[in-house]
Amino acid sequence: MRYQESREQSAEILRLALPLMSRQQACFHPQTFTLWYEHCAGINPQLSEVLDGRLTANNPLSNDETWQLYAKYVVAREAGTVDLIQQELCNLIDETGHYSALAGEEATQFTQTLTAQREQLSKPLELDSVKQILSELIVDTERMRTTTLELAERLENSVIEVRSLREQLEKAEHEATRDPLTGLLNRRGLTRAAQNIYPAEQKMHDSAMLLIDIDHFKEINDKYGHLVGDKVISMVAQVVRANIKGRDLAARIGGDEFAIFLPDTAVKGASALAQQIRKGVSALEIRRADQTTPAEKVTLSIGISESGADGSLERMMEDADKAMYEVKHGGRNQVKVYLNPTP
Repeated sequence: MRYQESREQSAEILRLALPLMSRQQACFHPQTFTLWYEHCAGINPQLSEVLDGRLTANNPLSNDETWQLYAKYVVAREAGTVDLIQQELCNLIDETGHYSALAGEEATQFTQTLTAQREQLSKPLELDSVKQILSELIVDTERMRTTTLELAERLENSVIEVRSLREQLEKAEHEATRDPLTGLLNRRGLTRAAQNIYPAEQKMHDSAMLLIDIDHFKEINDKYGHLVGDKVISMVAQVVRANIKGRDLAARIGGDEFAIFLPDTAVKGASALAQQIRKGVSALEIRRADQTTPAEKVTLSIGISESGADGSLERMMEDADKAMYEVKHGGRNQVKVYLNPTP
């Protein structure tokens, strides 16, 4: 969505939003500010209804709840923009077609008129008759010229409008499928991209899924602050991005949770990738800006699954989540493969 408020208006909205944001448990990331900005600006009534209810009940929003509201009332709205753009494009095509049809009718009639006038001129005529034909020819030619100019102008405007709609569509698609903090896919984007690789009628055979969770992330936020927490998430995303290749799909699907879908990849290859990412992240260090607190390592718990009999993305994520859960309760900073139970 393109916000229309002026600098002075947005400054006033900021003044109103900050106290409301400070009453929440969620950190001050862009998604939080977007929610409260749109609420204070009065441009998202459905969201405002939910937030008013939480404020009245004195029920602060957590990070997870903030993400859920952002996905439901902001990201989903951007996705809905695609439907609006589709409708605008259909209207544009209909209108342009109408102008083309009118031009076609005029051209047919003009051709018929010219043929009739040509036949008349092939015969001996009085001067007055020739003058009459000439007058009619001038009128018909001017009408055809006007129609042609209107069509040319309409087509030129159509080109401009189509380009604008394409830009809007690209922007809406990007915002609807990308995580704004890391630039990775979000869950919606992951599902859509995987479907592009494997159409609905094709099973995801011989594929693997990695589910990644940052260990003790809440403690990182509590100790170092949410800005550092966001930086850690961004650094993990950079390591993930640096290690995937080809058709591999990486997404941030929650606060500190990532998913990597690996088409045409066996568990052995997925395990090797998971270890590379785990070791790459464990080389990172975090500390306070004042440098007085000793540096700490960032570690990951990673669960791996392979495509099962139904070959669905959701099932793979569920299985990888089970493996990751075992890692969380088995010491963390490990990689574990989900083993399908034997019948």
